[in-house]
Amino acid sequence: MSTPLSLELDSVTLAEQYDRLGTRQFHHGLELIDVLAVQSGEKVLDIGCGTGLLTEAVAERTGPDGEVLGIDPLALRVELARKRAQGRFDARVGRAEALHDVPDAHYDVVYFNSVIHWVPDQLAALQHAFRVLKPGGRVGFTTMSQEAPHDLHLVLHALLAREPRWQAARVGAPHQLTQERAALLLAAAGFNVTHNEIREFDDAFETVDEVIAFSRASSFGNFLSALDEADGARVRQLLGDALEAKRGPRGIALKRRMTFATGRRPAAQ
Repeated sequence: MSTPLSLELDSVTLAEQYDRLGTRQFHHGLELIDVLAVQSGEKVLDIGCGTGLLTEAVAERTGPDGEVLGIDPLALRVELARKRAQGRFDARVGRAEALHDVPDAHYDVVYFNSVIHWVPDQLAALQHAFRVLKPGGRVGFTTMSQEAPHDLHLVLHALLAREPRWQAARVGAPHQLTQERAALLLAAAGFNVTHNEIREFDDAFETVDEVIAFSRASSFGNFLSALDEADGARVRQLLGDALEAKRGPRGIALKRRMTFATGRRPAAQ
C-alpha cells in the first residue's frame, strides 16, 4: 500500500520546477482544450490550475470578452499563477470538491488537466462542475490511465518490488481511472459523455535526475516521498540504470498514456 497523499510537501522549489518542467502536461492540456472546443468570449473554469500555464493559454483563446478562473489547493502555485495572469485571468486557492463560492450555471467550460487522478471524491468534483456549468456546458479531464500505465511507472513498480520496504513509496496518482470508470463517473454526475479515449505521448529526458524532478514537481512532492535518504539514493541508481536502456537520439524516451474524457450538461434542465 502506498503512502497517503499529502498537500503539505509542496515547496517554493517544487512550484518553480513545475512551472519550468510542466510543459509536458501543458501540451496535452492544449489537446484537451481543442477537444472541448473552447471559443472566444466563453467563461472557463480551470480546476487544478497549478502555476497557470494552461490557464494563460485558455485566457488567450477566450480573449478580452471571455472570463477564466483557475483554482488550485496549493497556495505557492496559485501565487505563481497570479503573477503570470497580469489581469488576463483570475487565480485563487480552492478545491475541486468544494466549489461552494462559485455561482451556479455560470461557466461554459470546466476542465481538470492531469488533476482528477489526485482528487479523492471524484464524483463530488464532477457534481460541482455540473452545478457551475450552464445548461449545454462542457466538462473535460485528462487522467493517468489505469489500464495503460506510463512507461516510467512500469519500470518503477518492477524496481520497487525488489524490497518490501520500498513498496509504500508513491509512484503515480492514487485515483487513476479506466476508460469505463471515467464514463461512468461523468454519467453519474449528470453529463452526457461526448469523448473518451486514451492518447499516448512521447517524452524525452536528458538524465534520470530530470525524470525524478519532473515527477516530484508534478506530484507536489509525493513521488517516492516515503523513501529515506539511503533508499532514495539506491532507487535513483537502479532507475538510472534501467532508463539508460531507453535512451535514444532525443534522450531517455518514455511514453505517457492519458485518458481524455469529456461530457456535456444537458441543455434542458
